[in-house]
Amino acid sequence: MKFSEAVRLLAESGVDSPRYDAAEIFSVLGGCGRAMLFASDPECDSPKVSLAVMRRAKREPLQYILGAVDFFREKYEVSRDCLIPRQDTELLVEYAIGHIPSGARIADLCTGSGCVGISILANTENTSAVLSDLSDGALELARKNAVINGVCDRAEFVACDLLREELPGEFFAVVSNPPYVTEDAYLSLESEIFFEPRSAFVADENGLQFYKKFIPTYKTKISREGFLAFEIGYDQAESLRRIAESEGMKCEIIKDYSGNDRVAVLRPIADR
Repeated sequence: MKFSEAVRLLAESGVDSPRYDAAEIFSVLGGCGRAMLFASDPECDSPKVSLAVMRRAKREPLQYILGAVDFFREKYEVSRDCLIPRQDTELLVEYAIGHIPSGARIADLCTGSGCVGISILANTENTSAVLSDLSDGALELARKNAVINGVCDRAEFVACDLLREELPGEFFAVVSNPPYVTEDAYLSLESEIFFEPRSAFVADENGLQFYKKFIPTYKTKISREGFLAFEIGYDQAESLRRIAESEGMKCEIIKDYSGNDRVAVLRPIADR
């Protein structure tokens, strides 16, 4: 398959960035140098490349096809068992790294690929984390990613239905990128989304189901100096503030680089 043919096929299939995606496939799976791709129109006879282009043309996410994604300062293996790590979620990691002291123990709820908890561990000293998810496939992937990123000795993995059970023990902080999309919003998303596990996106109670469970459950399990930090939808800040107030907590909302509300940080009120 020629590079130009791959670009054309992806463009006709509605892929947003056909030239970039074709270049990723040809370079990662076909061993073609990027300079060559853009200077000429090389042909790659590898069946892996042809298959990958066809998969992408069917709108399967590029990250699943390549099997890995860069997130924060780390690299993560991904599969259809987990949500694909996204740049927006790096804001949650950045906040946690900046506010977690050496030696702290944290929990990462709905861990998926493990990207939140593992990147926090990889960029803090002497910390430990409990990473929990309902999906056995996601937890197995998170274990692999902990090994890849050199933090497996500081990570514990717990299979748990977090809407019905709670993690034992105490933590300095609890972080999570939980499902928070409503059913209607989910059905309107781009085609690639439907290759990812629906359960990682959709939450009941107008997208607030997990926050309403996690906040009262874990507010008493964090240190007085600690916090709960969640990724949230762009239109959920006021709802998080109301939930926090009803639970006797203060809530700070952090915007992402596009100016959208993205992270909610809840802290105990000092005189609780």
